[in-house]
Amino acid sequence: MNAQLSHAEAQARSSSRRQLIPPVGGPSNRRVLIVLSVCMALQMTSFVIILPLFARRFSEFGTGVESLGLSAMAYALTSTLAAPFMGALADRFGRRRLVLASLAAYILAFTGYLLASSAPVFILLRALAGAFTAGLVPAVTGIVADVAPMDRRAQWIGIVNGGASIGWIAGPILGGVLYDHWGYSLALIVSIIMAAVAFVTALLAVPETHKNLGRITGATQRAQTFRLSDLKSSVHMFRSTLPNSLSTFIVLLIMSLAVMFAWAFIEPRFMFYAYDDLGWSSSMLGLVMSTYGIAMTLGEFFLSHLSDRLGRKPVIVYGLILFAAQFIGLAFFRNYILIAATFVVAGLGNALFDPALSASILDIAPAEHQSRILGIKSTASSLGNILGPALVVLFTPFLEARGIFLIATSIVCGSILFFLFAHIKPHFSGNNRLHVEIDEASTSDAPQGNQS
Repeated sequence: MNAQLSHAEAQARSSSRRQLIPPVGGPSNRRVLIVLSVCMALQMTSFVIILPLFARRFSEFGTGVESLGLSAMAYALTSTLAAPFMGALADRFGRRRLVLASLAAYILAFTGYLLASSAPVFILLRALAGAFTAGLVPAVTGIVADVAPMDRRAQWIGIVNGGASIGWIAGPILGGVLYDHWGYSLALIVSIIMAAVAFVTALLAVPETHKNLGRITGATQRAQTFRLSDLKSSVHMFRSTLPNSLSTFIVLLIMSLAVMFAWAFIEPRFMFYAYDDLGWSSSMLGLVMSTYGIAMTLGEFFLSHLSDRLGRKPVIVYGLILFAAQFIGLAFFRNYILIAATFVVAGLGNALFDPALSASILDIAPAEHQSRILGIKSTASSLGNILGPALVVLFTPFLEARGIFLIATSIVCGSILFFLFAHIKPHFSGNNRLHVEIDEASTSDAPQGNQS
């Protein structure tokens, strides 16, 4: 038996097992995405309230950059391991269940941060949080893919991401003010309350958009048994769930990894640099992060559609150029206003490249495996979050802060050059849907029967 399904067979099986909400066009479908955006705004605000305070908390524990870096690395490591499985669960059991489970995990994690009595306990809690919240972004983006038409995919990803970006506006400054006036505990309590509101909102207003209705057929069951008994067959079946343009997919994954690595590499050092070298208060640090969030939110609401019209590749490149501004500002400026201005520019860059990158991956992903593919993208990003803190822990004793910021700048610039020479050609097909494809010479060895 050939364990690899043809494209026609895969589509037929998908049609018999899946029921999707029609593409955005009616008020009810728009309402789903707007509610989802609100949930993401609440969740991200609750998370970012305490993000600038982790450095303060580790200082209270008597530790510093190393412990903060280890906690970030632990969170990213478990996210990396869990994300592909969470994405597959969203494809198999539904997006809504993964969204609710992830939001509930955030509530439990924040409660644990409030009660943690030492740095090792805090690091362990961050590791558990990474594992059990890894399904949120793949499931949420999967909902967008279910209900949004392909020619508006980046726009709707940007709108939903814009809700999350609101958290980068309200969260940091709110967390800084709460800490400066009432301490760490009240900031955590506010985070828990907001996470609970996000969970209840999703529970009441976010429907299931991806339903497995049919039972597993005998042929499918035999194919699954065959996969378990034959490693080679299993590899073929896994390959059939990936985009046919595998080289393009790998390039996009490398871009996700590089961008997240650059930020994760500077984040622990940046927090202590702001407090110890620049003399900022928690409110000042929160305000700078909020300016980033304002720019990112406005950009995602009003600029995310550009890659639907102009092509994915140029928008990704321009966005990354702007994104590098924050690292340049930290390396060369000490003036508070100038650094804040570079974070505004970087926020606009994030708003350009992130929706375009996610939409590029969805463009080439098989429809029945979109959340799994997005989970793999989350894994690549999480791998950057692992390597960044791990290396900064090693380099901190030997490099000044400016050196770390310049390394991050070089990583972003290098990723831009890599992307430019990767021979990825965005174009519009005859039905005006945007795709990202690689040269035919690069895909001549790709397995047949899994057109994306």
